Amino acid sequence: MDVIFRSVVGKLWMTIIALFALVLTVFSLLLVQSFDNFYHNRQTANLQELAEGLTEGLAQSEDKQSALELAARFGLVHHTGLVVVDENRAVVGKSEGRSLPEIPIDQLLAEKSLKLTEALEGKHPKAQRLLLSFDGTEQVNSPSRNGSVPILAIAVPLEISIGHKGAVVMYQTIEDFDDTLTEVRLLILVVGVIAFAATTFFAFFLSSRITSPLRQMQETAHRIAEGDFHAEIPIRTTDEIGELAASLNSMASRLNQLVDALSKEKEQLSSVLRSMVDGVVMIDADGKIVVTNPPAEHFLRDWKYEHPEEPFPLNGYFQQVVRGGYEMAEDIPVQGRIWSLVMVPLMDREQIRGAVVVIRDITHERKLDKMRNDFVANVSHELRTPLSMLQGYSEAIVDDMASTPEEHKELAQIIYDESVRMTKLVNELLSLARMEAGHVELFKENVQLKPYLERIHRKFLSLAREQDIQLDMDLSTTIELAEIDPDRMEQVLTNLIDNALRHTPSHGSVSIRAYGEHALCLEVSDTGSGIPQEDLPFVFERFYKADKARTRGRAGGTGLGLAIAKNIIDAHGGTITVQSRLGEGTTFTITIPVDTKNT
Repeated sequence: MDVIFRSVVGKLWMTIIALFALVLTVFSLLLVQSFDNFYHNRQTANLQELAEGLTEGLAQSEDKQSALELAARFGLVHHTGLVVVDENRAVVGKSEGRSLPEIPIDQLLAEKSLKLTEALEGKHPKAQRLLLSFDGTEQVNSPSRNGSVPILAIAVPLEISIGHKGAVVMYQTIEDFDDTLTEVRLLILVVGVIAFAATTFFAFFLSSRITSPLRQMQETAHRIAEGDFHAEIPIRTTDEIGELAASLNSMASRLNQLVDALSKEKEQLSSVLRSMVDGVVMIDADGKIVVTNPPAEHFLRDWKYEHPEEPFPLNGYFQQVVRGGYEMAEDIPVQGRIWSLVMVPLMDREQIRGAVVVIRDITHERKLDKMRNDFVANVSHELRTPLSMLQGYSEAIVDDMASTPEEHKELAQIIYDESVRMTKLVNELLSLARMEAGHVELFKENVQLKPYLERIHRKFLSLAREQDIQLDMDLSTTIELAEIDPDRMEQVLTNLIDNALRHTPSHGSVSIRAYGEHALCLEVSDTGSGIPQEDLPFVFERFYKADKARTRGRAGGTGLGLAIAKNIIDAHGGTITVQSRLGEGTTFTITIPVDTKNT
């Protein structure tokens, strides 16, 4: 029931019923009042004219008794009763007949509203409407008819004889008028019931015609809200509802076009972000990352590894931008790469609702700068110094500065060692140049992985014991055969393990680990001094020596080993990466794809 009253049908029905009930009630009251006033005024005027005419006739008649009898018979014709009283209110004559109502005459004469006293005094009062009860109870102006008679009465003065005054009381019944009003009320009630039924039917019929398209609009709106922007409302009329349906269809069409445009724009933006070389990160007001692209994901992965204590990546920089409300630009070294970071606050009506970060990998540019800056120093250190030593010691021999054969032999040995060192350096430079030019010769073969790695492990065990370093091996891979160049790969692993042992202090540890199922992963990690963050981007460059203190105490290499190792791994189609923290150690990871069909 509550649903009906809350619906358009119920509200329209209640409105029509309320309006109809109001109109019918006002019309009934006005109609009954009009009947009542018209009948009362006309009957009152007729009775008053009749009474005055009779009294005038009686006053002019010599035979009062005969005239009274004639008047009584005349009143019977008009259903009018007549009572003649003397000045003492005693009844001296009255009319009788079946057509007259039986009323208590004593009560009639005692009615104050009749104004009989004024008539006895010679005045002419107006006719009055009375209700006489058979039990003598006065019920003036009451519509009840239980034991009572409604009448219209008038008292007029009459001179009964010379010197004797009296009055004539005439009365008429108004029961017919009350019956008429009752029938009118009954007729109005019947008309009201019929009109109520007809109005109810009309209201529900009209409201159903109105609500049917509204329901279709509601269903279409739900479909549009669920994403079906092609939904349309059938237009069946040309009225306001039809115009509303046309407007909704137009709105849905434009909304569909707008959504398509937004979708295309979103796809274009996503494609642009994916194809960008620079990383893009969008951060919301809570410091959470909501949008990234592949370069940014690579940066965030390395950042999280290096800063695990931060709740959100770049949280420190984000707080500075939010508090200051200004753009910030800075170069950040992260896990061997240098990133140029530009963070701009994202404004919304003068309020900061986040930040947009553009990240560019400038490692290559910095590498080129460092290579240009270090090239002269490296060549001077690696080539000019041995040449100077060769020149100096050879001049000493030529000038006979060595007086004994032992001194000649010592100088010759130094010249020989420096020439060997230069030969090794030149050979490595030539080998590296050929590799970088794409002329890497690999002689691949299927190698049993476990015996191969165990042999390399045993090769360094004695050296590790001499330095009091624990050398561990973990072979957790499921790969048994690997198609590699065993000599080249041994050259890479030898270089990595030798570097790890040289840069790990006593009581430290070096571990060799092999793992992976679909690709062979070789990992060499140590607990040494680590590599500074600013040097990580350059570890695979020529003549690299990160911390000169790392090579003190042992003969330093040429600085070409890691560059050669990277080229060898690239030739195998793999990758080599490095992760390090200063004072905690370094980990080199080699990943080589393996054909699992041969394993």
